[in-house]
Amino acid sequence: MKDNSKQLKKMATWTIAVFATIFAVFMALFWLLKYPVTSGSLWNVIGEALKAGWLIFVIAAVLCLGAYFGYKLYLERKK
Repeated sequence: MKDNSKQLKKMATWTIAVFATIFAVFMALFWLLKYPVTSGSLWNVIGEALKAGWLIFVIAAVLCLGAYFGYKLYLERKK
């Protein structure tokens, strides 16, 4: 049981790292695309980048959560 807990914590770390990487890459990409076009403050550009990538972020979050809970179910049934 202790080994399953350790593996599950490792999977949680990996899914968070994958989501953070996807978020950072796409925010940087959308920032570069929106910065020359958007006039105003820094917060306007961040808002435009979030508006442009919200669907990608939601899909990535759902896939990461699905992978985590799928792995958790797999570990529970593996016993």
